[in-house]
Amino acid sequence: MNTEPVQWSEEKQQGLQVHLTGMWALDTWELGGQNGKNRHLHFRLISPALKTELKYAFWHKFDSGERDATKQQSVFCSDAMRLFAWFNQVAPTISSLLEKPLAYWECSLRSYLVETSRLKQTRYKRLTTSQEYVEAVVEDRRICLLRQCYQILADAYDDREETAKDCWDMRKMGLPVNLTVSQFRLNFAPISQLWLKHLAKEFMKYNAAVHSPGDCMIKLQALREFSRFLARHAPTCCASDIDRALIVKYLGFLRERQLSVVWCNRAITHLRTFLETCVRYFHIQELTREQIIFNEDLVKEPETLSREIPEEVLEQLRNHLNTLPTTILRMVTILLECGLRISELCLLSLDCLICDDKHEWYLRLYQRKLSKEHIIPLVDENVVETIQAQQQEVRNRWGNTCPYLFPSPTSYTKPYLQNTFTEHLNRWAAKQDIRDRTGKRYRFTAHQFRHTVGMRLLNDGVPIEVISRLFGHKSLRMTQVYARVRDKKMRADLERVTRMRKTVNAQGQTVKGDPRANDPEAQMIRKGVRGQTLPVGGCGRLIVLGECSHANKCLTCPMWLTSTDDLSKLKSFYERAIHLKQQATACGNQFVIDQQERIIANLSVRIKSLEETSTDGTLAVDEVLEQLKADLAEAESALEEVGEHGLIPAAKYLERTIADLKAKITALEEPA
Repeated sequence: MNTEPVQWSEEKQQGLQVHLTGMWALDTWELGGQNGKNRHLHFRLISPALKTELKYAFWHKFDSGERDATKQQSVFCSDAMRLFAWFNQVAPTISSLLEKPLAYWECSLRSYLVETSRLKQTRYKRLTTSQEYVEAVVEDRRICLLRQCYQILADAYDDREETAKDCWDMRKMGLPVNLTVSQFRLNFAPISQLWLKHLAKEFMKYNAAVHSPGDCMIKLQALREFSRFLARHAPTCCASDIDRALIVKYLGFLRERQLSVVWCNRAITHLRTFLETCVRYFHIQELTREQIIFNEDLVKEPETLSREIPEEVLEQLRNHLNTLPTTILRMVTILLECGLRISELCLLSLDCLICDDKHEWYLRLYQRKLSKEHIIPLVDENVVETIQAQQQEVRNRWGNTCPYLFPSPTSYTKPYLQNTFTEHLNRWAAKQDIRDRTGKRYRFTAHQFRHTVGMRLLNDGVPIEVISRLFGHKSLRMTQVYARVRDKKMRADLERVTRMRKTVNAQGQTVKGDPRANDPEAQMIRKGVRGQTLPVGGCGRLIVLGECSHANKCLTCPMWLTSTDDLSKLKSFYERAIHLKQQATACGNQFVIDQQERIIANLSVRIKSLEETSTDGTLAVDEVLEQLKADLAEAESALEEVGEHGLIPAAKYLERTIADLKAKITALEEPA
C-alpha cells in the first residue's frame, strides 16, 4: 500500500459524485441476498462528506469487478453498516476520511471492536510450501474493509502522474500486465534512501519501456534488497560511496541471509544492470564508472534437476483425478495433454476451440511470453470434450459476455488467477495425501505439467523440432533442455543396472572386468570387440587365436561367458534342452540324450550361479527386489529413448537388461 500522505479537497470530493449515478447515488442500495431475497445497504452516516466518500469506495469495488452486486452480499452489508455506526460515534462531523492517517483509524476501530466485544480475528489453517498445515490468523473483516476504502480514496484523490508516486499501478501506466497474477504494482516505499529511490524510479521508467512488467518487478525486488542492506550496514551511504568494497560486503550480506544461489545471482546481476544504466544513460556523476561487479561474483548454480512430475505422483494424480473440483479437474486435464503455460491456460478465450476443413480440432491461444497467437493440434478427444463442457457451462451462466474459458470465481470479466489454481490443487493433494517415492508430501507447481508433457513426448519418439513448434519455443535450444535431462536420467538408469550385473564362466565362477570398460558409455558404443559376437553372452576366447572350432556350440564351450543380462535366454535354452532330452528318451536316441545332458548340466551351473542374489553380501533380498522393480520401470523407459535415436548397441544392452531384471524379479518372488 502507498504510505504517502495524500491531500484531499472539496473540489476533488465533489468529483467523486460524478461516478455515482442511478442506484449508486441513492442512500439505500439493493444488493444480492440469501435465498434469492435482496439485501439492502443503508448509508446512515451523519457526515455527508463521509457518506459520499464511502459510497464512491463501495461503488468502485463493484464497478471494478472485485465484488458482484448480484451475488449474496449479506456479510458485506453487515460489515459496512458496523463501520457506519462506528464512524457516527467517533467522527460525526469529519470532512474526509483522509483527514487522519490510516494508522489512526485502524487503532480507533480496533479499540471500538474490542470494547464492544465484536473483534473477530478468524483462525484458519494455512498450507505451507512443505504441504503442511499451520495455524494462522485473519484480521477482522471490518478492519480489512476500512483499509480497502482508505486506499481507494487515496488513489482517487491523488491526481499526480503515476510515476510521481511511491507506488505505481502498472495498469494505469498502460503496461501489458499479466491479468492471471495479482501483483501489478511497483512499490518503491520500502526503499528508505531518498537518493536510491529517485534513481530506482528513473531506472524503472526506462526499464518499463523496453522490458516486461514481470521483469520490472524482479529488478525492483533486487533494488529493495540492496536498500535493506544499506539500511543495516551502511546507513549513511550515498551514491558516491558505492565501490568495490561495499559490493563485497553486500555479497557477504546475501550469503548470510541464506538465500538461494539463483536469487543471489539475480540480485547481483540486476544491481549491476541498474548501476551501469544509471551511468551510461542517465549520466549520474556521483556513481563510479569503474566496474565493481564481476562475473566471478556470481556463484555457480547447481545443475537443473528434472522438473517433470514423478511417475508415482502422476499415478496417484490420475487415480484421484475425479475427486478434484470440476474447474480444477478440467484445467488439469488440459495441462496434462497440451503442456500449456499456466498463464496461457488461464487466459484461454471462450472461443479457443477451432477446427479445420477435415473437422480436426485445434486449440487457439495467446503466448504472452512471445506476444503472438499460437495454434496447436488436439489429438485427445477427452481434451476436446473437456473444453466443450467448460464452454457450455460458461455460456449457460453468462452467455457470450464472458471473454474467458476459465473466468475468475469473483468476476467473469477477469481470468482465473494462477495462485488460485495452485492453492486449490495443493489443498486437494494434501487431502488425498499424495506423496513421492521418499514418502514426502508432494507439492505441485503449475509449470511442472509443461515439463511432464515435454518429457513424455520426447520419450514417445516425437521429434524435438515438433515439440519445439508445439510448445512455441523461440529457439530449439529451449526444447533441448528436455533432451539433456532425459540423457542424464538414462545414464543414471544404465549405471544402476550395470552395478547389478554379474558375469559367470562355465564353472559358475564370477568374472570381474575392468570398471572402466564396464562403464555404461563404453558399453553403449561398443560394437564388435569380442572374439565372436553372439546372440547370448560373449566369447572369452582371444581373437588372435583365429577362427573358433566351437562356433554354434557355445552351450558346451568353456570360453562362453554369460551374465545376468542373459539369464532369461539361458532358462529358455535349459527348458528346450529338457524337452529335447525327453523326446530323445522316448525315441531311444542315446546320442541326443548324452548331448542334452551335458548342456543341461552346463546351463544348470550357470543359472544357479547367476540367480544368487547376494553378489557382494551387502544387499538384503527385499532391498534387491525393490531396486530391481524400480530399475525395470526405468530401463523400459530408457529403451524407448535410445531406440528412437538409433543407439543400437545401447538398445541391445537395455533389452538384455530388461530380460535379466524380469528374470531376477521372478526368481526372487518365487517361494524357496
